[in-house]
Amino acid sequence: MQSSAAKPQRLGHACDRCYELKARCIRVSAAIDCKRCNRLGQKCLTLRPVRPAGRRVQARASATADTLPGQQNSAAEAQDDSYKIDTQLWNLGPDERRLLMFFLAQPDTFEYCVVCPRFNKAEQRSFAAPLPAALPVLKDAYLACAGALRPPYLGQKMEVDSAINLRHASSALRTLRSLPVGNYEEAAICLTLGTALALFVYSAVGVGLFDICHSSLSKAEPFLEMAVLDPDTKPLVTFLVLLETMICFVDRQKPTLRIKMRKAESVDRHLGLCLPLLPYYYDLCEINHALAITTDEKCLAHIQNTLDGIQAAVDRWQPSQPDDFIDKFSSADIVHLLAQAKVYRLAALLVSHRLRYVFGQQDNQADIWSKEIMRELELARRVTSRLTRFVTLPFLVAAVEIRGRDERMETLQNVAKYVDQFTPVIQKVTRTFLTRVWRERDVAECSWFDLVYKPCVFLDAIDGI
Repeated sequence: MQSSAAKPQRLGHACDRCYELKARCIRVSAAIDCKRCNRLGQKCLTLRPVRPAGRRVQARASATADTLPGQQNSAAEAQDDSYKIDTQLWNLGPDERRLLMFFLAQPDTFEYCVVCPRFNKAEQRSFAAPLPAALPVLKDAYLACAGALRPPYLGQKMEVDSAINLRHASSALRTLRSLPVGNYEEAAICLTLGTALALFVYSAVGVGLFDICHSSLSKAEPFLEMAVLDPDTKPLVTFLVLLETMICFVDRQKPTLRIKMRKAESVDRHLGLCLPLLPYYYDLCEINHALAITTDEKCLAHIQNTLDGIQAAVDRWQPSQPDDFIDKFSSADIVHLLAQAKVYRLAALLVSHRLRYVFGQQDNQADIWSKEIMRELELARRVTSRLTRFVTLPFLVAAVEIRGRDERMETLQNVAKYVDQFTPVIQKVTRTFLTRVWRERDVAECSWFDLVYKPCVFLDAIDGI
């Protein structure tokens, strides 16, 4: 009887990469790389402990995006997560391994990278979960990000070599540019890589964000559908879109991706309840870009009609709250989530207003919206003794309108409160930006969108490393 040629098949146990991605693992035998790892040039490993087959009776895992404050993982789950991270980092140098373990195993590292503390663990797991399947792809971006975030959050006195961080970032950028994306799983890895790299640039460098966000989103866009994104990938998309939107307002560029919103079913880790406003911000950026390059009267008339529609829709908008909103969030969290939603709505109205009128025209209405934004942020701080997070964009839009000398000095001091606290570089840039806008608006009727252009010096700098 002739022996048939060995055919690819699904073995009883998937490799670590396919297991983490919940993908089919096809290979001839356990000694041969599976088709996915072979195609991507990855090392095909099965290092995780393999559990016996059959139903397992265990307590419900609590480490999800919906974990309530004070809850902790079961001991078995925590041990398994730690094991998977340890086994993937064993071949790194001791300093790199220690840095990544701090980055991936400490939810408090991400304390200021989410809208409220309840999402610390979910954000940490979003970075840790893909690592076993994509360590070579993610390693340098993670090391750069960990090096940038470590000093302020671990409370340890330690000098971080910025040149080392830039070398890691340079390597990660080259990986991002050359990364092939042919399916949803690879798109998710691309978004994770882009988010880690963008987080480093945002916190430690300050410029170059548009190129990183654009590259990540454009590669992943063909495989994204907001209605079906998994809970760990969707926040990565919104984070990159938010960062790119802020840059596009200042540089008058057109964003890469307009999110297609469905019914709001959850609270976003970064934009809370105001995620449905993000498509309107895309439209405003697009109009801002169009106004910079067109003088055609018909086109300008169409833009004004579009602004009318946006302003009416934003004016009617109210945040939609999930059914279990009150049960899942603390009173302080609810105050900040509602405050964040309100200031993003007011900021969208203010931006739409300023796209119609230059400084010196219709200033009274602009003043009303600006003061409401500042009052809402201050009220939330007084009520909860905490600062509202991820409000850099509405704070900036409101701050531009400040005209009194004393009020401007107070606003510059408040930059440290309301511009993302993990980004001292961006805080410094914001103070410079506001000082320049205020000076120019005091001497001429002009639009603040025309005042500042930031070249992408980051990409030029690290390409030479």
